[in-house]
Amino acid sequence: MIQDYTWEENSDAKTLYGGDPKFLLEINKLSETLIGQVLDHLKALGRDEGALAFSLFAVLLAHGDLRNNKLSQLAVNLWNLSHKHGYCETRVSVRTLESIKQQAQQADMSHLSDTVQRLVLQSRT
Repeated sequence: MIQDYTWEENSDAKTLYGGDPKFLLEINKLSETLIGQVLDHLKALGRDEGALAFSLFAVLLAHGDLRNNKLSQLAVNLWNLSHKHGYCETRVSVRTLESIKQQAQQADMSHLSDTVQRLVLQSRT
């Protein structure tokens, strides 16, 4: 049975955790720890790290708020890691960069311009 829950206007439950600075700080610390551990595991994978790094890059690009400097830097690091061992085909990388550049032209996505400037295509020569 699914019930529809409603909040009373004078209820403190609305603001229980959502805007609490201590809660947000703790969530950020946990997230940074988790991301650090994931990156450590990625480095230990060796050659397979490229595929996973590119997948995580795509998830960050699709769902992350890259206006956050740390997330933006993480995206760049994942991009570089995915290209380190030649995992990405040049064609896929070029298409991805072009797609990000197109997104960056939208008014609410201008923050992507900074990120895309830091994404480097590595030559295979």
